[in-house]
Amino acid sequence: MIVAGVMSGSSLDGLDVAIVRLDGEGDWSLCATYACPYNDTWVRNLKEYEKLSAVEYIAFKVDYSKYVSELLKDMLSEFNGSIDYISFHGHTLMHLPHDHITEQIGNGGILAAILGIPTITDFRIQDVQKGGVGTPLAPLVERDLFSGYDYYLNLGGIANITYVEEKVIQLAYDVCPCNQVLNHFSNTLGREYDEGGLLARSGSFLSSVIDFLQTFPFFKTPPPKALDNNWIKKDFIPGFPSGKAEDLLHTYTKWMADCIANEIHEDGNPKTLFVSGGGAHNSYFMECLQIALKDRNCDLKIPSKEIIDFKEAILMSLLAYKYVTDQVNVLCSVTGAHSDSIGGALYKVPQ
Repeated sequence: MIVAGVMSGSSLDGLDVAIVRLDGEGDWSLCATYACPYNDTWVRNLKEYEKLSAVEYIAFKVDYSKYVSELLKDMLSEFNGSIDYISFHGHTLMHLPHDHITEQIGNGGILAAILGIPTITDFRIQDVQKGGVGTPLAPLVERDLFSGYDYYLNLGGIANITYVEEKVIQLAYDVCPCNQVLNHFSNTLGREYDEGGLLARSGSFLSSVIDFLQTFPFFKTPPPKALDNNWIKKDFIPGFPSGKAEDLLHTYTKWMADCIANEIHEDGNPKTLFVSGGGAHNSYFMECLQIALKDRNCDLKIPSKEIIDFKEAILMSLLAYKYVTDQVNVLCSVTGAHSDSIGGALYKVPQ
């Protein structure tokens, strides 16, 4: 089975696409990867969707699905009809699982109609209605396709971590806001992001930032737990104390490294932490994390650039494979739901 996994992250940099061949549990190969940046108009649209009326919002979701279809059309045509499914996570606009609300836009029916390929979308809603937090989904790909490590850290807009023991997922949850915060303060300096962590490296430590971060109960709450992008944008980032952007980046980077290291269990045995996501390219952050992990007897493992950048898109392919083969793809042990789910909605195409 060949699946085009498509992921849109909260950083609004565009679509990550991984064409994956899956022939069984653990038997897989990566055929191709693509990065499709959003144009400036769509970055603005996705940031400002809350200004829309109900009718405008419905039209916005349709237009977004058509836009995604156009981004995918040429690259998928290169495979001459050999792709069996598209698996699209959609773009998350709102995630409030404790209110049983989650919204990922990207209509599978529209993609299937335009591209002529069966499309699976909407992986989270069933879990959220079962009382789960609907996230993270990544533990499946970590357990099944990247096995051999104790912890798995994904550094996207939000940092989330998975703990695996004897091939059994023990815990998986959101740890803290990540690139959303770093990108925000980089933007104030006219930079799209802090390349290599150079801005953070040049800054100084601000104790007022640590005092601010200690006011949030989330960071002391046990899992399962999940963060909402809107909360980060509206409540978390605006509350930061004033200071030079370089100093805010420096302090938050160091705090984030300590925050993540504190999630590693201390039992006297050496541990390994597999890191992926855009944050893994931040050299200064990786240095801070490596230092923080020394006290936890944990070694940092950084994979190839292709895996760093496209692991979540590969995950989307695996979720679709499990859906089609009637296997669980959302784990209640991770999300806190009352039972496992086979999440997704399939839009078929006549043969």
